This record gives sequence, C-alpha cells and structure tokens, in this order.
Amino acid sequence: MISSPSEPAIPRPESSDAAGPRSMEERFRALVSSVKDYAIFMLDPTGRIETWNAGAERTKGYTADEIIGQHMSRFYTPEDLARGLPAKLLDQAARDGRVESEGWRVRKDGTRFWADVVITALVDDRGQLVGYAKVTRDLTDRLRAQEEQLRLAHAEEAVRLRDEFLSIAAHELRTPLSAVQLQLQGLLERPERLDPRTRAKVERACRSGERLVSLVDTLLDVSRITTGSLNLTLSRFDLTVAVQEVVERFHEHAAHAGSTVTVRSEGVLEGRWDRLRIEQVVTNLLTNALKYAAGTPVEITLAGTEHDVLLTIADTGPGIPESERERVFLRFERAAPMRNFGGLGLGLYVARQIVEAHAGEIHLVHPWAKGARFDIRLPRTPPAERAG
Repeated sequence: MISSPSEPAIPRPESSDAAGPRSMEERFRALVSSVKDYAIFMLDPTGRIETWNAGAERTKGYTADEIIGQHMSRFYTPEDLARGLPAKLLDQAARDGRVESEGWRVRKDGTRFWADVVITALVDDRGQLVGYAKVTRDLTDRLRAQEEQLRLAHAEEAVRLRDEFLSIAAHELRTPLSAVQLQLQGLLERPERLDPRTRAKVERACRSGERLVSLVDTLLDVSRITTGSLNLTLSRFDLTVAVQEVVERFHEHAAHAGSTVTVRSEGVLEGRWDRLRIEQVVTNLLTNALKYAAGTPVEITLAGTEHDVLLTIADTGPGIPESERERVFLRFERAAPMRNFGGLGLGLYVARQIVEAHAGEIHLVHPWAKGARFDIRLPRTPPAERAG
C-alpha cells in the first residue's frame, strides 16, 4: 500500500480478487481522470510522468500519449530550469512529505500560465519512496485580477498625490499672484508715471497675471471638489441679467477672437442659485467657445418653465469629435491637442461639478448641425428647499 506523510495518496493499480475494493479503486481513478479544473497526475521517483487526467490535458495542452514517460521538467521555464527548480521541489517533497509553490509554467504551445503546484511524496509500507502525486491549478486569471487591483490602487494613489500637490501649490501661488496684480493695477491707475511703451508692457503683464490667477482659482476649485468642500451660497437673482453681465465682460475678448456673442432670452428668469458659481459656468463655456471656435458667432439662449431654466451656449466652430464627447467633462481632459490650444482641461469638469451641485444637468448636444452646443438645465429652487 502507498501512503503519504501528510495527505492521502492517489491509489496505484493493485491486483485484487475482491470486487468491492477493485470497484472502489476504479471509481476513484475515474473521478481523478475526469477532473478538469486541476491537473492531477503521478510521477515515478525520478520525476517522470506515469498518469495524466483531463485537467492536465486542458491546463498544459498535452495528450496522455504525448506526455506519459516524459520528465515533469518539461513544464518549467528556462529560468527555473537554469536554477534546478524541478529537482529541488522533488527533493523537498521527498524530505518533508509535500511541497507547494507558485510560479510560471509552460504549456505545450509555449505560452505561460501562473500555477499553484502541490507535490506529495508517495511511500510504501516500508517507508520507501515510490513516486509523487502532483496537483497543478491554473491561477493566471486570479493573478491578472490581483495585478489589475494593484494597478488601480497605484493609479488612485497617484491621483490623490497629484490632487494634494495641486491644492498646496494653488494655495501657495494665490497670495503672491494677488500681490503682483495689485502692484500692476496700481501702476495703471497712475498713467502720468508711465510712457506709452511701458504702459503697454504693464497692461500685457496685468492680463497675464489675470490669466494666472484664473488658473490658480481653477486648481483651487478642483481641490474643493475632490475633497467635497465645494459650498454654494444661494440667493435669488435673474439668470438673464447674470449672463448678460458675463457677456459684457467678454466684449473685448470676443472682439479679439473675431467672434460675436448674442444673448436671446424669454425675459426675466429668476431662481435661487450661487451667482458667482453660475457665472463661472458661463465664463468657462464662453471661454471655450471663443478659444476653439474663434472667428465664428456664439449664441446664448435662455428659456424657462415653472420649475427649471434651460441655458444653451452654441458655436459654429469645428465641434467636438463624438469619441471625445464624454471625456471632455473629465479632469485634465481636452478635445483638442495642447500644442494647438492652451489650458489645463479643467473648465468643463468644473462646470459640470457646479451644475450638478445645483441639482442640475449639463450635456453636450449630439447630433448638432455644426460646432458645439452645451445645454444646462437648472432647477429654479434647490430640491431641499422645495421639499421643505
């Protein structure tokens, strides 16, 4: 009889005149042979294969006729063969009764799979080694899932560190930038001290400073959004008036871009919103329209129902490819290459977060005749106040 120091051995054929034991042995052998999820086979004391089940053929690719009599080292990678791993595993199993290991193994077609292998020493009644039972399980899918989880964890940590850095950098930059802006504006308030050439340079520096302040403020907004601290200060105001004031501030910008901005409204459209934040949404969308659709007209329309207001900003520029329509609302994503247009790719992300903080919706309309059209729907009253 063959036995193992630590677990039951797979019975080897024995002659027996008793129908009962022989029937049980045959049933057990049939069970082992039919298992498909595990490669189960036996080795002689030198490591050559003596039996082969369906799971072994499925996992390793060899039929029984092809592999029986071959040494188990055929399944090991060149790297493992170079360090003598097959012999070491057999020696450890013979010494300790069993050995378990995980590593890459090689199929008949040369592909590799990640395997969990258990080799159990088989001994007879006198304690003599007569062979080994080897059980192999293909864990490639589990390994890939673990690697994907690790990759996602590393990516999430990288995003967290990036957001933390941007938050710190934005806070540190805001104060000195504001001081520089105040100094430049102070120079412009005393034109008698500046000759025309110097004044032009100071004006350009002031515009550049304003752009830097805007970028820093955007980074601060992203920091607030990611930490859940984007707070709204609600007040009742006319959305039409607020949009018209934003457009008026863009008069010079639009003229420089060669575009006209038209506002069409049904009239007074009041609601309770955070005015500064809503103006920021309009500013971000209008900035994009004048940047990417320069030289073409931009139209803003406002309409309302009893419960909500629809704000639409449309241009007739090159538009946004269908493949980019959802991506443009993500952080640091852009529909156009950075080499062609500046910016961080945060304007639409911040706009969506602000709109959704008001329980509203923002969509890039598709299909659209030409250019890009954004629809923003805002409830006139916050849901919490309506419930009250």
